[in-house]
Amino acid sequence: MLRKLKNGRESGPVKVEEQGPFIHQLQLFLVGGQQFTVNELSDSVKMPQNVIAFINAWRQKRDVWHSPNNDPKFGVRVKDVSLYEYRVGKASAVKPAESVAAPAPAAAPAVEAEPAKSSVKRTTKVA
Repeated sequence: MLRKLKNGRESGPVKVEEQGPFIHQLQLFLVGGQQFTVNELSDSVKMPQNVIAFINAWRQKRDVWHSPNNDPKFGVRVKDVSLYEYRVGKASAVKPAESVAAPAPAAAPAVEAEPAKSSVKRTTKVA
């Protein structure tokens, strides 16, 4: 992302703060409509090597198995992925479950549906 200056010129890329843990999320959308998400925690903003390996295999349309940490029971066949999204964000501190209150469900207004009125006029001929 380039930053625009007041005089209309663009400066170099905006620097991202590189401190703290970052969550790398790779969300895969499979051909059959299923979704598969891999989250990874690291101290760097750089894309993890397993994500780079997946993207390269996906671009080459290779028929390989992608799984984090080479787990044979957990993963996805790269050829079955129709779309992927990669996101990186800064991890925030986890709040204790006691302090997070569930919001009360909002009461939906009771609205009764009126029967549809037809604009077609019916006439009968009397002989």
